Amino acid sequence: MIDRMIDGGYMSLPEADGPLADKLRVLADCLERRSKGLLNRSVEMSIFLNGTVTQAVQTLRSIREMSRRMASISSATEEMVSTVQAISRTSELAAANADSVRELSNDGARSTEMVVSTMRTIVDTVEQTADHVGNLSDASSSIGAIVKQIEQIARQTNILALNATIEAARAGTAGKGFAVVANEVKNLANQTAQATHDIRARIEGLTQETTNILHGMNRGAEVVRQGEAVVLASVDKMRLVSTEIQDVTTLMQEIASHLAQQRVAAQEIANNLEAAAARSVDDTNAIDKVIEISSQASGTLTDMLAEINKVEMKNSVILLAKSDHMVWRRRLAEMLAGRTSLNPDELANHHTCRLGKWYDAITDQAIRQHPAFVALEAPHEKVHHLGIQAAKLFRDGDFDGAVSLVAAIEEPSQKVQDLLDELSAAFP
Repeated sequence: MIDRMIDGGYMSLPEADGPLADKLRVLADCLERRSKGLLNRSVEMSIFLNGTVTQAVQTLRSIREMSRRMASISSATEEMVSTVQAISRTSELAAANADSVRELSNDGARSTEMVVSTMRTIVDTVEQTADHVGNLSDASSSIGAIVKQIEQIARQTNILALNATIEAARAGTAGKGFAVVANEVKNLANQTAQATHDIRARIEGLTQETTNILHGMNRGAEVVRQGEAVVLASVDKMRLVSTEIQDVTTLMQEIASHLAQQRVAAQEIANNLEAAAARSVDDTNAIDKVIEISSQASGTLTDMLAEINKVEMKNSVILLAKSDHMVWRRRLAEMLAGRTSLNPDELANHHTCRLGKWYDAITDQAIRQHPAFVALEAPHEKVHHLGIQAAKLFRDGDFDGAVSLVAAIEEPSQKVQDLLDELSAAFP
């Protein structure tokens, strides 16, 4: 009996009678209860350690993801800072160019106003010249009237010369001298008539040209007035353009000012992201250290559980299965964090794990008919199914899908833990 107890066979002592044998059985029962208590506390510690590692690994994965996103955001922020700087410089240059254009527009408006003033002077000069030409036309008309009078006088003189010649002829020899004078007077009259005819033709030509010049000058004055109206409209438009350019310049200056503020803010964000990234590296290293220590402690505790399990205890598998499930979840979390690799083809299903083997092999009808035992298989199968599928997705590169499945294990795993606690309480 003592040898069997030394081997840990507290529940399979050989049959023996006598007070010593009875004492040894009491001792074996006491050792079995203590061993089971130690196993229970060790399992609880294993659950706690593996849960801590699982949470730490998830935190580590979150920090790494956050660091990756912060690096991406930091890069995008730096690009944004560069873009904002480029836009700011462009806005400042555009504002300067717009201001130059506004000055040119104002200069153009002033030059155009000078052109209008010159055109008005031209109009005034043309109108004055037209007046003078009009006066010249009037004077030509007056000269024409005088020429008509001269023509009449020349005709009358010619008639008088003709009459004098006739009378001189009648007078005979006495009238020869008078006939000569009359003939000269007639010649002068004819010359005067011819001269007045030429003068009339010239005056008519001058009058026609003057009229044409006057019409042309009037048309020129009208064209200049129309041009003045067009130029004045252009001046108004140039003033309007100048005002709009001033508004654009002001707006561009405001944009440049806001962009300068955004550049400072973006640079501050980039600096903060850089500092946060540095802190996340420190946090990652610290969590890595915690995971490493916790994993080592969990491994040591697993070895201790294996040693404790060498001792015969009632339904010890129920307690060990709780630890196994937390180890299972920890390994999946470590897979997601890249700390370990899992081959989904080599993972145990819900029949080949320790709990599954116990579940399939149990013959005690009291246990098999217990509601917790009956309800155990479904969540237990789901835990293994989700874990194996998560490993397959992770192997195939579907990281997000693997994360979703590992997160989905939480509910059925907790259900398994609760059912095992019920069984442990029902069959101590």
